[in-house]
Amino acid sequence: MGLATFTSEAQAGLINGGFEQPDLGTSPTSSQLATSSVPWCNTTDNAIEICGNVFLGVPAAQGKQFAEINANTNGTLFQDVSGITAGSQVGFTFLHRARVGTDVMALTITDLGIDNLLGGGNDTVLFTKQYSATTSAWVQNTNAGEAPIIALGNNIRLAYSAISTGSGDLSIGNFLDAADFGVGVGVTVPEPSTILGLGLVTLVGLGTSFKRK
Repeated sequence: MGLATFTSEAQAGLINGGFEQPDLGTSPTSSQLATSSVPWCNTTDNAIEICGNVFLGVPAAQGKQFAEINANTNGTLFQDVSGITAGSQVGFTFLHRARVGTDVMALTITDLGIDNLLGGGNDTVLFTKQYSATTSAWVQNTNAGEAPIIALGNNIRLAYSAISTGSGDLSIGNFLDAADFGVGVGVTVPEPSTILGLGLVTLVGLGTSFKRK
């Protein structure tokens, strides 16, 4: 497991939130990897599944790779973040898409308490919500419109958990890409013209679509 640490000048950005490491090349397949092979990510499953661009016809929303939360079960992908000052308002953004039918996942943001360990008896859940997506498009989810999320000064765990899959198969479902978290992240959703201006024209050319939620 890795711990993402940010200075006061850069309190934003999960490490490897686009799942581009390790680089698996250009093959449109998926690979189940050991946690140690995927920088800064961990899982409650026995593997982390990374999918190549256009795997099953689905183009990556960012870069050329994305993750599938359901590697073998309703698992949780998570990363711990440190260095965010107490009292700072934080936000998130991530893209979610179903593999079959409608998939459901949850994002839970937890302050790990003074011991910086999950389950130590002093954890505080700062935010939790379920999200659904279909196969039609990547859905962008942010904290826009939600109550402010305020850091308490301890390590924070971002946990992306599979809840259910449209296929009913626990090893199939919940694609995840372009995950980010921190100060100044996700508070507003860019308008389409802004998104294009940020260099996502290439994604449109690939046939990628995503909608706001």
